[in-house]
Amino acid sequence: MREWFGRAMTWARYHAVSAVVHQPRLLRFIARTAQQQPWFARIGKMVASRADVVGTFDRPLAFSSTAHRPQLVAGDFMMGMESGPQHSAERALLVSHLPKPGEFERCAVQESRKRIDALLAGPVRAFDLIDDYMVPVAWQAIGGAFGAALPTLAPGDPMLLNLRYVGAHLIAGNVATEAVQARARRSAAELNAWARQHMDQLYPLWSDGGKFSRDVVARNVVGMLWVGHPATAQSGALIMQELLARRAEPAIKALIERVRTHADPWNDPSLRNALKLHVLELLRFRPPFPILTRDVRRDTLYGADGKSRAQGGTTLTLMAIGAMFDPAATGEPPDDYVPERSSFHSEDDRFLLFGWGKRQCPGRDPVVEILAAALLGLLQLPKLDWADPWWRRLRYDGPIISSMRLKFREKD
Repeated sequence: MREWFGRAMTWARYHAVSAVVHQPRLLRFIARTAQQQPWFARIGKMVASRADVVGTFDRPLAFSSTAHRPQLVAGDFMMGMESGPQHSAERALLVSHLPKPGEFERCAVQESRKRIDALLAGPVRAFDLIDDYMVPVAWQAIGGAFGAALPTLAPGDPMLLNLRYVGAHLIAGNVATEAVQARARRSAAELNAWARQHMDQLYPLWSDGGKFSRDVVARNVVGMLWVGHPATAQSGALIMQELLARRAEPAIKALIERVRTHADPWNDPSLRNALKLHVLELLRFRPPFPILTRDVRRDTLYGADGKSRAQGGTTLTLMAIGAMFDPAATGEPPDDYVPERSSFHSEDDRFLLFGWGKRQCPGRDPVVEILAAALLGLLQLPKLDWADPWWRRLRYDGPIISSMRLKFREKD
C-alpha cells in the first residue's frame, strides 16, 4: 500500500509540474505575491524579484547549479556543474566551437525557407509545427557547430525522438515517474553511443588540438544536442502559442504586415533584428524555463534585505519569470507587449530568460537567431491559424509540447 501511494504521489507531482510550467499567468501571480509578501517567499523558499534573482545568479558558490544534476541523464554537462575550473574550461570549449555570429541564423534561414516553400507549393494547408518545421529547422541550424559529422535526419528519426525524450526529462526530470526516467535513460544511452560512434569525425573538430579528452568532447557534444535541440524546438512552439494569442496587438500586426509585404524578407538584416526583439518579448511572456532551482551549499542569508535564511542542504527556487516582469528590470509597465522596449535596467535584463552572468546560457544568441529565422518563415504563411479546436490544439509529452498543428490559407 505504501509503495502504491508513493508511486501515485510521484505521478501526481510529475503531471502537476508538467502542467504548471505551461501556466505563465499563474506563475507570474505567484511571483508577484512573493515580491509583495516576503513571508510568502520565505515559506515557499523562493526568490522572485529582479534584485533577488540576479543576486542569486551572482553567487554561484553559495547557490549551486548542481541542483540540475538529477535531470542530466545524458551525461555530465556544464549546466549542472559547480562553478569552478572545470565549468570554466568546458564552457570555454563549448563557446569556442560555436560558429561565428550569424552562422546558426544562416543555416536556420536556409532550412526555414526550404520548408516554407514546400508548404506553399504543396497541396496540404495544415502541418505540425513541431515535427514538420521546428525539429528540422533546429537540427539543421545546430548542425553548423558539427560540420559533416552531424547527419541529415528526417522528422520521426529515432535520434530526434531520443533528443525529445531526454529533453522532456531536462524540464521535469527530478520529479519524473520511473517510466519516464527509464525512457530518458534509454534515450540517453542511445545518444551517448551515437556520439562515440562519430568520435573520429567529432574529436578533431572539438578537442582543441588534443587539449580535451575524447570523454570531454563526447559529453559536450551530447550535452549541446540534448539541451539545445529540444529546448529550441519547444521555444518555437511557445513563441507561436503566444503570438497567436496576441494577434490583435498593434506591434504584432505591424510585424506580420511588414513580413507579408516585404519584397525580399529573407535577406533583410533589419527585419531579422526586429524579429529577434519579438522573439525575446514573446519568450518573456512564455519562457521555456520559468522556474529554476539552486542547491544551497551552506546556511546563507539572501534577499534584498539580507534577512532571509536558506538552510544548507536545501534548494532555493528562482522564479525567473517574476524577475522578467519586475518593473525594476523592465522599466516600463512589465505587462505591456513592447518588443523594442528601451527602458530595461540594463541590456542584460532583456536576456534574463537565459540566466545571468557566468551562468548564462552560452547558446543565448544562437537560439534567438534560430527562432527569429523560424518566425520569419512562419509569418509568410497567409492567414496562419490553429488547425484544431481549442481543446486539442496542443499535445503534450509530459512538459514537452509534442504536437501543435497549424493551418494557413492559399490566399489572403
